[in-house]
Amino acid sequence: MWISRKTDYATRAVLALAIADGERLNAQDLSRRVGVPEPFMKQILMQLRDAGVVRSERGPSGGYRLNHDPAEITLERIVRIFQGQLAPIECATRHEPQPCSMEIGCSLRDVWAEVRDATIAILERTDFATLAVQAGGPWVPVGLTTKR
Repeated sequence: MWISRKTDYATRAVLALAIADGERLNAQDLSRRVGVPEPFMKQILMQLRDAGVVRSERGPSGGYRLNHDPAEITLERIVRIFQGQLAPIECATRHEPQPCSMEIGCSLRDVWAEVRDATIAILERTDFATLAVQAGGPWVPVGLTTKR
């Protein structure tokens, strides 16, 4: 599976918000913290807001914060919002796999399904609270320590 740049940026934004531990961050702050162009960050934040992952708060001290505890937000959820299906090939999707002329007797489909299932399992067990605790370096602004 290839992760798109937009998905990568979205996971960075959610991780930065998890590290911020409830602090509101505006799009400009987030874009600086995670190295994403601000216009792109605004698009990503709108998608995350529409999906219910973040909430926006208006006003001079407004910004974005996670809508749920970071432990409840999995990497799988964010990747699905931006990537859609997680199967490595269309014939191996769980729902409505695309018909294939090679399906009868195909030994590849089971392998692709196994790749899909392993990928999903890893993404499902990875939550943003854990990632926030493990984060270091440029992820954590100077003077901020994660507390979980």
